[in-house]
Amino acid sequence: MWARLLHVDLDAFFVEVSRQYHPELRNIELLVVGGRRDQRGVVQSASHAARRFGIHAGMPIAEAVRLCPQATFFQGAFTHYRDASRAVRTVLQDFSPTVVMASLDEAYLDFSGTERQYPVSLLPVAEELRDQVKQRTGLDASIGIGPNRMIAKMASDCAKPRGLMEVRAGWELGFLAGLPLSALPGVGPKTAQRWAELGLTDVYQVQAMDEQDLGRLIGADARGLKLRVQGQGGSVLRADRLPKSVSRETTLSRDLRDPERLERILALLTARVAAQLRDEQILAKAVTLKLRHDDFRTVTRRRTLEIATDLDAELYHAVRTLFRAAFADVRNRDRAVRLIGIAATNLGTAAEEDLFEPPERIRLRHLTEAVEKVRGKFGFDAVTPGTIAELRRKRPKK
Repeated sequence: MWARLLHVDLDAFFVEVSRQYHPELRNIELLVVGGRRDQRGVVQSASHAARRFGIHAGMPIAEAVRLCPQATFFQGAFTHYRDASRAVRTVLQDFSPTVVMASLDEAYLDFSGTERQYPVSLLPVAEELRDQVKQRTGLDASIGIGPNRMIAKMASDCAKPRGLMEVRAGWELGFLAGLPLSALPGVGPKTAQRWAELGLTDVYQVQAMDEQDLGRLIGADARGLKLRVQGQGGSVLRADRLPKSVSRETTLSRDLRDPERLERILALLTARVAAQLRDEQILAKAVTLKLRHDDFRTVTRRRTLEIATDLDAELYHAVRTLFRAAFADVRNRDRAVRLIGIAATNLGTAAEEDLFEPPERIRLRHLTEAVEKVRGKFGFDAVTPGTIAELRRKRPKK
């Protein structure tokens, strides 16, 4: 008995959610979401019309501006994306008891054991699911069906936009044979280019090669690549799987050398991370700082916390300590900071209230709960610490 998995991929998710909340964007064909044109962040999503200019997710905003200067560039809101993702998940749970959100805009559903209900194909249920997502959330989706996660995801990639594709068990080799190696998960542009220089561009070439010959050509990557071109992949879904991390980072509109201003930005990012932890009822046992110098040297520092937490102050105290040590290296190198970020890691489910919790921590938790109530009614920006408020008053002049 083989697995039957669906991969649901929401088409141009960040673009379409932004259009839902901002009607003025609905008739703009060339739309890029991720940041303003004068920012140095990366593209989250681009409309299908903008993609024809070569714009794609993960591309620097500046490069997207060069490719399509006539496009509209927009910075969306995470809370809107989160709410839309949850609405989609609610729809998906009506179709399968096991739904695993791989990201805000991707999910896997397990249909193993449904051979009697769907003896021939899962395409009819996939079509119904896609229609329900559109009807109840207003979002389009592409759906891939396969015997493991890799095949299901690659099928949904091939089905875009708004399409359906099923690859049944036994069809994997034929499905993959017609694809370039760059279509495989984990094969980035640099790796694909390196292999192309060795004469390997297509999956069928690797399928026909002996593993030892492949190893002599590309080295240690041969074993993993051989398994992927044969269509092998994980087939177990765990509905209770926690995210690996909750993070926020920002590429600064200009390089900064002022540690106080950088700490205020870090405080804002930390507040966003802590709010998401509380919203998802999970705690972090570690924090990681990410700092990128203006010459693209990237430094990460990690600290394990004594007590798992979802409180802004505790997370910020830990990551600020990491920042001050990391910034000393920035100053010693006479560089500036281009990007700063925080990730809450080593996540676990929220525990029951500690009866012996110190009074100071109880007061901090009560204060946080009060702030959450105000933010829940009036929005995140309704209550901000003094450091963050000062950051917003003192935006750098351009």
